[in-house]
Amino acid sequence: MIESLLPARSGLGHDPRFHTVNTIGVLLADAHQIIREGLRQEIERQQDIVVLGETGDGQEAMRLAQTLSPQVIVLDINLSRLGGIQVARQLNLLRQQESINGHPQILVFSSYQDKQYIWSMLAAGVRGYLLKSDLLATVLDGIRAVVAGQTVLNQQVQNTLLRYIPELYQDLSPTELNVIKLLAKGLTDEEIARQLQIAPNTVQSHIHNTYRKIPWIRSRAEAAAWARINRIVYR
Repeated sequence: MIESLLPARSGLGHDPRFHTVNTIGVLLADAHQIIREGLRQEIERQQDIVVLGETGDGQEAMRLAQTLSPQVIVLDINLSRLGGIQVARQLNLLRQQESINGHPQILVFSSYQDKQYIWSMLAAGVRGYLLKSDLLATVLDGIRAVVAGQTVLNQQVQNTLLRYIPELYQDLSPTELNVIKLLAKGLTDEEIARQLQIAPNTVQSHIHNTYRKIPWIRSRAEAAAWARINRIVYR
């Protein structure tokens, strides 16, 4: 439990003018002021990390992500107005469209370890998922790791995913798995249809069946991410 008697602040943390190329700019997005305060106090002791801003509101997190250009967003699932999963999905879309500066990496810091929350966040492109039972030092190391391009997962989160993968495979037919493999490699519906010798509308049916069987996959991008995360394709 992170405790503090200091009043929490919203909006800007450190003056962004002190954010240099040698420091990692971080945005804290967590509904609990005590959590944000504890994280900020720990980060302020570091030489290489600086808090650019903080908020407990999802819509404000989107605005700050675009105006402050943080390198890392420490994101909780429970946010007001716009939930953390929606924030992650919208930021992932902005990254794909190259319409957000800095391409911020997302490190989830949550009390939830339910498989659907974990998968929804990973499918939305987050680079790490830590639990609030983790030490603050682990969060600091996680911030540094995701900036370096690494994926950071709490051990309990990894165990949840490993138990869950066989369930997903059993739900998908061999043809549906083949369609997702080819989709993840960047093939169009027509190219998939030619390779599998089926009609393009049949490809679409298989894709939509996948959405139905794995309801937290809602797009081709998320289906492709699922295939890569679960080692269905190596790319």
